Amino acid sequence: MVEELRRKLPKLLREDPEVRGHFIAVMSDYFTTREETQAILAELRQLGHRIEEQGRRIEEQGRRIDEHTRTLGAIGARWGMLAEDSFRAAVRSLFADQPHVKVEHWRHRDEAGTVFGYPADVDMDVVIRDGRLIVLEIKSSISAGDVLVFQRRVKLYEAVTGRVPDRAIMVGPFIDERAREVGAQLGIELVTGVSPPTV
Repeated sequence: MVEELRRKLPKLLREDPEVRGHFIAVMSDYFTTREETQAILAELRQLGHRIEEQGRRIEEQGRRIDEHTRTLGAIGARWGMLAEDSFRAAVRSLFADQPHVKVEHWRHRDEAGTVFGYPADVDMDVVIRDGRLIVLEIKSSISAGDVLVFQRRVKLYEAVTGRVPDRAIMVGPFIDERAREVGAQLGIELVTGVSPPTV
């Protein structure tokens, strides 16, 4: 019977309006009307527009966050430089108060790029007391990388001046633990705080 229905139903639907109407009425519970389909498509289009608009808003928010991040980074970098300059000035003034201590600022143009890997001005504080030479680096924070760069500065100083420092000291309020390990390996003293080390 099912097979016979499969064969006859298409022809009946095409040729008999009454059968077609009855079939549509029975199947209406299972299929949407043309109007319902159009309404669903309209809702889907509206949903697509809303998703697209939301995507644009998220992209704009991402752009604004990126701008804020860059601004905060610039402010942080500027604050770090100002803090470092203030800290350096404080330590220099403390050294200047010690009797028989002379503080010099050494600067050299490193055309070969031995310190930074490219030509740049290299500077360093030099403390002299009773003939003893101490090279000094003052930073707001000290990482292992900073210690390695300082060592290259010291080597450049030795090569240019022919003078070998008795001590190499880095001073900073914040010192990374790895920096302490590298400093110990390279013979560079790391000092925390604004009180000057005994020279």
